[in-house]
Amino acid sequence: MAPTRTLSLPIVPDALDGLYELEDPLLLALRPSALIPGHEGVPIPAAPIEEVYQAYRRVLDALPEGTVELMEELEDDLPGVPLLLGADGGRVVHLAAIEVAEADLAPLTTFADALDRAASPCPGPGFEALTQALSELAPEHGYQWPQGEAANLAHWARQALSPVLCSPFEGPRGAANHAMLSEVLRRAGNSPVHLDQDEEAAVRRVMLSMERAAIGDQDEEALTT
Repeated sequence: MAPTRTLSLPIVPDALDGLYELEDPLLLALRPSALIPGHEGVPIPAAPIEEVYQAYRRVLDALPEGTVELMEELEDDLPGVPLLLGADGGRVVHLAAIEVAEADLAPLTTFADALDRAASPCPGPGFEALTQALSELAPEHGYQWPQGEAANLAHWARQALSPVLCSPFEGPRGAANHAMLSEVLRRAGNSPVHLDQDEEAAVRRVMLSMERAAIGDQDEEALTT
């Protein structure tokens, strides 16, 4: 059986928006296109873009059905995914346990590393095509990334991958937060799940960690208002 990784993932729109936005136009622009004569895709050392794209799609497919609708506020619930309620009875977040293949995380990690190389002052052999592609996309209007140079887009794209590549359980409280969320998932049968004050605090710390990784280094007040 292929190795998998279980991610305890609060479904936080601010943290997941960028992950969904990666496909269009960034990944689609890097892939081969029959619509553009001669465009065979952007070569990326150790990370063939078609492998990256297919891994990306499988990871998205692992997210709970209805996640996109929830993020777009077309729905307010995720069937079968526990809804966590705070100590005061208010809604906190949906909490999912998703299984992703290690074989899919590997090319996404390599792609994230390639973005770092492409954004550096001296990308080095093999990364020039990716840098050029990022440079052409970076000034485009109407997308989530900050306009500017290739480095802006590369940094945004790496952040967008963070919900599945970066654990929100780092730091001195990380292990305790993970244990608490694991216990919440263990006892979750039918939603909603009522949290005590300590559990709610742990969930909110994990949500904040995800948002900081995906959005950037913003202050806590900006992320929680």
